[in-house]
Amino acid sequence: MFAELLQISIHQAQGKEILFYVLVGLFLFLAIIRQLFPKYFNDLFRLFFGTTLKQRHLSEQLGQTPLPSLLLNLFFYISAGLYLSFWLERVRLNPFDSFWWLVLYVIAVLVIAYLVKFIALQFMGWLFKASDAAASYIFTVFTINKMAGIFLWPLLVLMAFSTEQVYITAQILSWVVLAGLLLYRIGLSYRVVRKQIRVSGFHFLLYVAGFEIAPLVVLYKLFLLNFN
Repeated sequence: MFAELLQISIHQAQGKEILFYVLVGLFLFLAIIRQLFPKYFNDLFRLFFGTTLKQRHLSEQLGQTPLPSLLLNLFFYISAGLYLSFWLERVRLNPFDSFWWLVLYVIAVLVIAYLVKFIALQFMGWLFKASDAAASYIFTVFTINKMAGIFLWPLLVLMAFSTEQVYITAQILSWVVLAGLLLYRIGLSYRVVRKQIRVSGFHFLLYVAGFEIAPLVVLYKLFLLNFN
């Protein structure tokens, strides 16, 4: 029996060397960002957890340091790309011969989707003369994305190198974390935007449904139609 368990463990470990190095490299990438930009990293966590009363001052400081922001956005795209690729691979919706082609495809889709969203929000802010509100909303969205990327990394490790039961537990935990972050982002965005323009909670929820949730549903349906 011990020999059978050993064979199963060896079999499960095979073929994941590249994934191991990618996850280690991702962790080192985050550590380098933390080492090079400690103040940005600390301010990001303070802003997210609300441990300071100087929220506006911190937001302005974070907005004035584009390089660490860009690097953490990249970290989010890679983490989210791996996470979604794990799920697509598990439900057998990988249209490519290689898992890594799927990862690159998903990352590219995420980058394009957020780029389009960024341009659309900037245009709407200019069109309705609410550029400050649009900028605040964009800042909030990408701040939550950065934290999501950081929170996803340990869950990616569990999902990549664990037993079936641990994988399911990690996946459920990831759903809870992402749902919590989404609700937190919606609430925080509403508070931030409401300080700058007059908008009701109902109209803001309509925007969230039409501009946040609907595109995700459309992308999911298109993916199923093209690759199922």
